[in-house]
Amino acid sequence: MDKVGEYDYYLFYDKPIPYKDLLIYPATMDRYLDFHFYITCLLLDKNSIPNPVVISMTYLQFLYYMASTTELPYLYMFKELLKMVLHIDNDSDLWFGTDPNGKAIFRIRGVIYGSEDLDKITDIVFLQNSIEHIDDTIQKEVRDAMEKAKVYKMKQNEYKMCSLEDQMICVLISTALKFDDINKLTIRKFSKILERVDYKLHYEIYLSAEMSGMVKFKDENKIKHWMADLTKSDKYEDVKVDADEMHHKIDDVNK
Repeated sequence: MDKVGEYDYYLFYDKPIPYKDLLIYPATMDRYLDFHFYITCLLLDKNSIPNPVVISMTYLQFLYYMASTTELPYLYMFKELLKMVLHIDNDSDLWFGTDPNGKAIFRIRGVIYGSEDLDKITDIVFLQNSIEHIDDTIQKEVRDAMEKAKVYKMKQNEYKMCSLEDQMICVLISTALKFDDINKLTIRKFSKILERVDYKLHYEIYLSAEMSGMVKFKDENKIKHWMADLTKSDKYEDVKVDADEMHHKIDDVNK
């Protein structure tokens, strides 16, 4: 069974996902800003650092290393993230350090966890909250180029995603939900609602235009039903073009 299928029940009903002695809860919209600040501690691009010692580290070792060598509060962010997703109120329930052999560990309510546990917990938290892992199969330079191409495409379309506040207003005026209801939604559910609302609106516009006879789409598959699967297998699929065109676009962005 694949990872998503394994957790379908919990994702569908916004239930906490069990892992060993833990229950991992999805973040809700009223903690959106806090969550997205804290989660950055698990999104550090470790393997792009040209240092074989760093690359050979587990992510937990790397997190401790970054916390000790930079002024950024990565350990604080990690602690607050765990408190949020595990519904922990007391700082004393969490401890971070090493075992007698120098191995990176952390303790939650007296139970010790290690690097593999952090990786599993990260997988669950990302899945619950629509966070994408860094794709290490794509070189950092290529990922950066793709991101620049996405920015370039948005500029060409004069499109910029509105603020979180305005996204909430979009859902408010497009559904029967009230602000209190939206604040109680999980971040994952809110994102899916917003995406579906937008897709439904465009579907209705495209369908109306085609049925009027005034517009004919070259691609007959352009109009997909608003209840169609919206899953993307590749986050960069809409900006992947031939190499020459990509280089031209990137050059333009860098000017």
